Amino acid sequence: MKLPEYRQTFYDYSGKVSDLSRQLAFAGIAVIWIFKKDGATDKLTIPGALTLPLLLLVASLACDVLQYFAGTVVWWLFYRIKEIRGFTDEQELGDHSPWLEAPIWIFFLFKFIFLIVAYACIARYLFANLTGR
Repeated sequence: MKLPEYRQTFYDYSGKVSDLSRQLAFAGIAVIWIFKKDGATDKLTIPGALTLPLLLLVASLACDVLQYFAGTVVWWLFYRIKEIRGFTDEQELGDHSPWLEAPIWIFFLFKFIFLIVAYACIARYLFANLTGR
């Protein structure tokens, strides 16, 4: 890849992390609404069995943002170091180390692990409540 392509990768990641952080802000407002307290009993209105899935979904969203944030940092550092070393926009940079992408992949995998486990817990909760088991 050439330097402009790596720079574009940085722009793609930074744009995505901005979009995700905005969505997380709205999701945070929704989560706060779920946790509103009942005036008479001063207890949370969410069923206790759904607390773990909620935490897992929030963790999944956090990993989603961290995945794109890590990509933003990794690719920005990569192309800035190449620019500082004198590479031009027209030069082919060759391959990069696969270790550069490791943090991105780790967050990607955990995002889906948290999501799958959360939905399994929600499905178990719904099955138990719909079938009476």
